[in-house]
Amino acid sequence: MLHRVSRNRHMSTSTVQRRLRESSLHGRIAAKKPLLKDTNKKRLAWAKQWTLDRWKSVLWSESKLEIFGSNRRVFVRRRVGERMISACVVPTVKQGGGCVMVWGCFAGDTDLFRIQGILNQQGYHSILQQYVLPSGLGLVGLSIVFQQDNGPTHLQAVYGLFDQEGE
Repeated sequence: MLHRVSRNRHMSTSTVQRRLRESSLHGRIAAKKPLLKDTNKKRLAWAKQWTLDRWKSVLWSESKLEIFGSNRRVFVRRRVGERMISACVVPTVKQGGGCVMVWGCFAGDTDLFRIQGILNQQGYHSILQQYVLPSGLGLVGLSIVFQQDNGPTHLQAVYGLFDQEGE
């Protein structure tokens, strides 16, 4: 663009650059933004349709915090004999010491409950009875949207809770 403008108007490149700066048009590195797939664009549009008041009625389920990063496999490139050098090793902790699982309502100011050991259907059901219903009712009233992942333990416990409550 600078070359074309200066050729047609007989301006030097430095004059064009100075005029751009005077117009507050400064050279900058382009911002990066993740490319959204169509399904993610639809999710984003759906989420933006909700008002802040509607989002306040959502209770978010438990979260697992990994202390040593992901529990997934980590791939490295190494030569023969380099298996145990520090650059090729991921530290681990046995007997579940590498993560902390907690339950809390992310919709507002509620208790954070630490889960000891492995969370099974009965334990999750107990948390729902002792914390979700009282916290949810106290936090947002009778109109609650309970958000959780679709883990089998979660689904069975929720169905069991509503069967017991007669709903």
